[in-house]
Amino acid sequence: MNTHRSGRTYAGGGWIFALLFASLVTAHASPIDHLAGIDLTQHLRGGGVSKDGIPAMTNPSSVPAGEAFHIDDQDPVIGVYLDGIARAYPESIGWWHEIVNDQIGDRFITVTLCPLTGTPQVFDATDENGEQIEFGVSGLLINSNLVMYDRRDNSTLYPQMIYTAINGDDEGERLTLLPVVHTTFARWKQLHPDTQVVEFGTGLERYGTRIQTAYADELRFDRYPYGDYRTNDSYLLFSWTTSTPDLSVFDTKDLVLGVCIGDELRAYPFSRMGRQAVINDELGGQSLLVIYEQGTTIPYSRVVEGRTLTFYEVEGSGDLPVWFEDVETRSLWNMAGQAVDGPLSGSQLEQIPAYNSMWFAWHTYWPQTSIWEGDGIIDEPLPITAVLEPGDGAVPSSVSLHQNFPNPFNPTTRIHFDLPRDEEMRLTIYNITGQRIRHLADGFHRAGAYQITWDGRDDAGSAVASGAYVYRLELVDQGTVTSRRMVLAR
Repeated sequence: MNTHRSGRTYAGGGWIFALLFASLVTAHASPIDHLAGIDLTQHLRGGGVSKDGIPAMTNPSSVPAGEAFHIDDQDPVIGVYLDGIARAYPESIGWWHEIVNDQIGDRFITVTLCPLTGTPQVFDATDENGEQIEFGVSGLLINSNLVMYDRRDNSTLYPQMIYTAINGDDEGERLTLLPVVHTTFARWKQLHPDTQVVEFGTGLERYGTRIQTAYADELRFDRYPYGDYRTNDSYLLFSWTTSTPDLSVFDTKDLVLGVCIGDELRAYPFSRMGRQAVINDELGGQSLLVIYEQGTTIPYSRVVEGRTLTFYEVEGSGDLPVWFEDVETRSLWNMAGQAVDGPLSGSQLEQIPAYNSMWFAWHTYWPQTSIWEGDGIIDEPLPITAVLEPGDGAVPSSVSLHQNFPNPFNPTTRIHFDLPRDEEMRLTIYNITGQRIRHLADGFHRAGAYQITWDGRDDAGSAVASGAYVYRLELVDQGTVTSRRMVLAR
């Protein structure tokens, strides 16, 4: 049996062999290597219901947002945007169904929510033949977390948070995690006004009339079934078993955004991100951007058209609350990852697959996780300003890159350059090894004389060390480069 997942299918030999073989092929460690020596089937616990006692939905009906009278603006939703199609799954569906097997465009997906770990996750559910893979609720848990089963063989088990088969012929195989946004219905509509919304009481044909009728009652979905579980740190229905989380760092039910890239993991605690934040970070060899706003987190790649951008928050207009610009082109971006103004207007940031989790659950499964410590939030850079307005006789006659002043300097210095004609240009600072330190200016500029002040900081806003640096003026259309050297003496 094969599925459309990352890696290969290993028929026998066990999970340890599969992981060792995969690591030899890819030359990369896996984030679940620490679990390879554990028989996770020995950590299964009954969740109080039988197999399919919580009925998963399959291909439920959906309606446009304007016709979604079964959900209020303040209600939380699990938002999925794939192949240009947006769909909202009311969180209350996750409380009572935990799994929704669905199709968006030509792609089959499985939308999941474990209420006991606070983890909304979405997986690719298309097999190698383009057919739908259906998952059901096993009624089992590991570390309080949902364990799904594969309906094709009725036996292969996948703990949701590690989305890896723990038994059978596919043992060690991981599902493909897809991007998701956990937010309010109001915010999701602002992000995707054309969204569809999944309806209650549909997609239950396999269970018969009694179950369909019971779950068509909208009053059921007004009630969270676990009392004050989400906010009461001392209220746990089941214990953790694979490891013990460090509860001296955060409270049991504190929420984090969990990101896994390659073999590296990082938790972004909601409690450390304030009311809203624009965070530049590096993880697993990738440059990422984390946008946070009052409980909504969206991680993006910072690479656009092959260039790594650095972002800072700005005041914006419109319905969305978080706006930001990139240092390199000063293009304006919204919370949906869309560039709406500037040289990169029309570009779209790529969302990175990740998911929210209660702290105890994240740290129990991922004890090796790192924790975001507050780095990567930068202030708006000093703007480039013209000191000589072009006019009759005022336009420079040639390209000039002047020596900075003062030099040596501490902590700031001014750089002057002249453009004899309208130009697409870049002004960049490098260290003496050729590593880029700071983009000072980038984009189209009118002919004229310009100056810019460098504050001795890199693109991430960190102060750089004393030493020699090179600043380089590149004229894109002409293909010319002029460089000068300067010295920072702290």
